[in-house]
Amino acid sequence: MQYEGFLKLCGFSEDDITKEKPRIDKAFEKAGIGPEDISRGEERVKKYFDIELPSIRKMLGIWIKEFADMTLAKEDGKTVVYPIYPSISQFGISLMMASEDLYVTTPEVLIDVVMGAIFDKINPILETAEQNGLGPGLAHCSLLQARLGSIVKGIAPMPDLTMTTGFYCDQAPKTDELLHELYGVPNIFINRSMDPNWDEWPDITERQVRFFGEEVRNSIKQFGEITGFKLTEEAFREGFRENAKRWFAFQDIQNLMRNEPQPISQNDLSTLTFYMLISPTRRFIKEGPEALQLLYKDVKDRVDRGVGVVEKGAPRITYELPSFTDPSFTYMIEKELGISIPTTVITWLTPRELTRDERFKDRCERIALGMLRRGIFHSAIGRADYYREVAEAWNLDGVIYNYLFSCRPVCLSAQIVKKYVERELGIPVLALEYDLYDSRDYSAEQVRTRVETFAEMLKVRKAAKA
Repeated sequence: MQYEGFLKLCGFSEDDITKEKPRIDKAFEKAGIGPEDISRGEERVKKYFDIELPSIRKMLGIWIKEFADMTLAKEDGKTVVYPIYPSISQFGISLMMASEDLYVTTPEVLIDVVMGAIFDKINPILETAEQNGLGPGLAHCSLLQARLGSIVKGIAPMPDLTMTTGFYCDQAPKTDELLHELYGVPNIFINRSMDPNWDEWPDITERQVRFFGEEVRNSIKQFGEITGFKLTEEAFREGFRENAKRWFAFQDIQNLMRNEPQPISQNDLSTLTFYMLISPTRRFIKEGPEALQLLYKDVKDRVDRGVGVVEKGAPRITYELPSFTDPSFTYMIEKELGISIPTTVITWLTPRELTRDERFKDRCERIALGMLRRGIFHSAIGRADYYREVAEAWNLDGVIYNYLFSCRPVCLSAQIVKKYVERELGIPVLALEYDLYDSRDYSAEQVRTRVETFAEMLKVRKAAKA
């Protein structure tokens, strides 16, 4: 199958094509990606991602190469370990540092972006999961369906180990338990539930950090026992360093988004860049620093020239995150309705998150503290206050809280977030039932009327203030 034109759109040089295409051929065959899918992928890449920027083409290329690496990991003789999303990024990278013979990633994120956002071919994977334990109509998370379905279909190879976190998602442990029961895959469970007392926020109690940290520490021991690879202090330290480098580089880019007009789309900043940042991937470890440096240069050039994806002075909002599989939602808000999304709630690091707490020097406890300081992982009131903090710090005109019916931490706090932000800041909040991972029931067109009405109201309010 000839698709060199598609690869060039994704930043591949002639040398890259010669080197990587045989592997990509095998990966695409496993995934069932044929000529029609390539044509559709070309159309979607041109429409939804800013491929005039060299950095965005490079990011697309990293996704394609990492997708091939995942699909062929067992053929490459790797021991395959799948942490689950939302992952602890520095922990996943540290595990990767334990050995070149390990392949570590969150397959559901790779599957959603490549098979969903790029090729619009996610539905057969979701349907496979629905036929193998995560049935339709039962509020199963569609991201977890991508995890299970891709493994059952053989796109993501059967793992040698899964690692499940319970600090946020209560469905994830049951999905990996299903993999264990069906296929005998061993699983490590890192426990911690979102149950702090509301009056504790924004303080993080020592007992929470110590418990969560001990769970991480125990998981390292189990990881070594199951895989035979030891996570040394040196590998742990290197994982922290690599993670920090990329996070701070990303924050430098995000701070450029404060400028008007908004220089690039959230499809480029979040879908292609942030989702790679939070999913441990060896390609991004190797190629990410150069890609992020190039993206900073591209965005800075846009800022200096006053070029953007929306008009200067457009109303500014935040939302949870762009869809992992369907970039048309963000495209509708930015390009068709003319609303700026300079930041999302999850991608911005607050000053609180960057402050050290000298009580906790152990790396495992520092991981725990970092996660708990993110209000979105703390409690319902923590999530609401995190939205308030982002909206205030970025001087936003409104908020869209696009929540998933199938995700209890997100869904249950929808009205709490709406009432809290409107009361504290006096800006409107649209609580919008949506699905970040599955557009079969919640496509951009299906929610367009509500978003369009909200956008018009924001424009009227902003004009009145002016």
